[in-house]
Amino acid sequence: MVSLFRGLRSVLILAAAGVLFGAFLMFWEAILMLWDSFRMARLDPDMSVIVAVLRATDKILLGIVLMVVGCGIALGFALDIPPEQRSRLPQWMIIDTVAELKNLFFQMIILYLVVHFAAQVGEAQTPPQWEALVLPVSALLLAGAMKLTASSHHLSEETRSDRERGQSGHHAAGVGEGRSD
Repeated sequence: MVSLFRGLRSVLILAAAGVLFGAFLMFWEAILMLWDSFRMARLDPDMSVIVAVLRATDKILLGIVLMVVGCGIALGFALDIPPEQRSRLPQWMIIDTVAELKNLFFQMIILYLVVHFAAQVGEAQTPPQWEALVLPVSALLLAGAMKLTASSHHLSEETRSDRERGQSGHHAAGVGEGRSD
């Protein structure tokens, strides 16, 4: 049974590789958008350049988040890395729990909504209608939900660390084996 679950690690590595490939696609698309913005600025500098740069910035930020998620999946869940090598990795590459991954996704969605709203306001030729408040209100509600889940995660982390402290005596005596990250 354990060998079956160890085999599933390859699926996680494929998922991490797919996420990293998506990050590079986001970077490539952002570079192309910035190049088009540069040509627009040279030919006809107007408000559309600002919107194009905002959209490219959004792609770059999404690419960064995807890179962090891909590295976090590979290094946190798929690969066993010895503690001495793990300590040499940059802190942004290490995601230890699914809760950290969930929090990162919350932040990514909120960031996307904020940048998308700014781009919509920049594109609008007329004053915004009340329907334009849907995106900022959504970002605000998601931020509240993120805060709530982060506070519940904090409590579960305290409980988990208390359990680990209680079991550390067993590990020191050589009882039990397992991964301790």
